[in-house]
Amino acid sequence: MRIIRPGEKLAAGELRRFAKIAGEAYVNDPVHTYATKNPERRKRFVYHFMMERLNTSNGEDYIYIDDENDAMCVWRRAHNEYGVIDFLKCPDWLYLYWFWPNTLRTLAAYSPLDVKKFSENTWIISPVFVSPANQGRGAATRLIKQGIEDLSKLGYDFGLEAQDDKNIAFYKKLGFEPVATDTFKNGLITHTYMVYKK
Repeated sequence: MRIIRPGEKLAAGELRRFAKIAGEAYVNDPVHTYATKNPERRKRFVYHFMMERLNTSNGEDYIYIDDENDAMCVWRRAHNEYGVIDFLKCPDWLYLYWFWPNTLRTLAAYSPLDVKKFSENTWIISPVFVSPANQGRGAATRLIKQGIEDLSKLGYDFGLEAQDDKNIAFYKKLGFEPVATDTFKNGLITHTYMVYKK
């Protein structure tokens, strides 16, 4: 397992590789399915969206990578929010032009999220993913558990938000419990906030 700490950075090529894996893993995520109906276009969009997410985390957050280099868990300070400026800093910022309707719909679907539901001492999983070919083998579980073990020694609390019942059940097995929800478009998408119960 490899750990990239705040102040350390992954190379641009490796970021792109993991953004591709994340794009494949998140292609059927409820928010992305809502924002981009066409599956092929969605796959391309999610790659660019994840490139922005990972580029923003690079150097700021704790990034855990499994030994096979096909799974990643990013731990980000809950109150360190993503913003429009983060998109402009992304190496692939031109995707905002090519995919601007998808970007606006994605950001609108995420807009009910309120990180203030977490304490300032909380680090959240944002995101965690495994290549589709290797899902179900425990890689995400190992990365999450190791992050909790390491970061709890620094006195941090832990949380996350999820939109999928299957994911919520997965996180419950790891010790996370739902504490609040927000909805988008009259319940079309429900964001569930979860915190880790020690």
